[in-house]
Amino acid sequence: MLFSVKLKPLVLVCALGLVLTGCGEQSSSTQGPDFGPNLPDPGKGNTTFDEKALLKNLVDNVITPTFVEFSVQTSSAVEKITTYCALEQQLTDFQTSQNQRDTAYIDATNAWKSMAVVWQQAELMKLGPLLENEGQLRNVIYAWPSKSICGIDQDVAYFEDGVINLDANKPYNIKDRTANRRGLVSLEHLLFSDNLAHSCSLANDAIADWNVRPEQERKVARCQFAVEVAKDLDDNAKQLVTVWTAENGYANALKTAGEEGSIFTSPHAAVNAISDALFYLTEEVKDQKLATPLGLFTNSCGLDICPQDVESVIANHSLENIKANLAAFEKLFLGQGNENGLGFDDFLDEENGSDIKQLMLDGLAEANLAADAIEGDLQTALQQETDKVTDTHTKVKAVTDQLKHDFINKLALELPKSSAGDND
Repeated sequence: MLFSVKLKPLVLVCALGLVLTGCGEQSSSTQGPDFGPNLPDPGKGNTTFDEKALLKNLVDNVITPTFVEFSVQTSSAVEKITTYCALEQQLTDFQTSQNQRDTAYIDATNAWKSMAVVWQQAELMKLGPLLENEGQLRNVIYAWPSKSICGIDQDVAYFEDGVINLDANKPYNIKDRTANRRGLVSLEHLLFSDNLAHSCSLANDAIADWNVRPEQERKVARCQFAVEVAKDLDDNAKQLVTVWTAENGYANALKTAGEEGSIFTSPHAAVNAISDALFYLTEEVKDQKLATPLGLFTNSCGLDICPQDVESVIANHSLENIKANLAAFEKLFLGQGNENGLGFDDFLDEENGSDIKQLMLDGLAEANLAADAIEGDLQTALQQETDKVTDTHTKVKAVTDQLKHDFINKLALELPKSSAGDND
């Protein structure tokens, strides 16, 4: 199983673009001065710690199983969404009961939630193929924060017609569509939106009569496109596993770092690539998922609390996403996936950074507890339990403060470019 019981004293929580900055912190130097004596080559790291063993464990025990599990979940989702849509069509033809359809619909939405929980862990593992070509593969899987609800509504009609905007010279192919009309973002709208009206301010020819069509007819059209989106998502999940695990793929590149022909000059450089991925907790989780809707940064409501700016607002899954993000950070930090192996905590112990390790473990535990203390969904909590959401932000910030300063310095790692000038 991907989600295992932790063997170290920390609670694991399993179900949660624009890079934003914050306030009240200072950025550290790009290279940690506390890492070992007389560091001759910051790129290689002067340490006796087995960084290659760390890389092997993180790749084989944490990252690869996460990508594989996501592919398992996308395949299951195709089956569940296809079953639901068939029953939606049969309901139109009076060939099934509403109870059967409703049960299948719940299965389909639960399949989306299962995919989301795993993908939110993968978001902390944005490496190699998920970064290449400006994140193209990542974005067709999950385009957030970019989204186009109007575009998705248009594509429902385009897919139904087989052509784009009634133009016979433009056959519809989902592979050619922009990322924000595909993937998890698109499926969230198609499966969870109660409002069957299109969301475009101006209707083009393809959706001109959409709002006056029978309700059941629109439900069928949406679910049929959802099946297409799910199949495309499954293709992309399998592509990720294929390119990641290929003989010349990024997984092997990390594990052979420093060897002849490797893209990494040293194991330390490869470790730095994984540490860069941990900074998702700073920019996306702390700043974008919490600080922005709290009004600590400019948002859609100015500088006021703005529930509409939370992630996964349609599915009310924002809080679960954050919990999954914290779980993934913890897995990478402790090196614990299916088994208990080497993690950054062990690296810190080796470099006399056990105090930093403990501060980060304690901070993660407190962040998890703060998130668990929020009742209901994040949108409601922003208005009714603002103090709890603020506390979650504060607790996450305590972890990212350690990440950006003491963690980086002690292990002689470099800040990712996106954080090098961060004064938050």
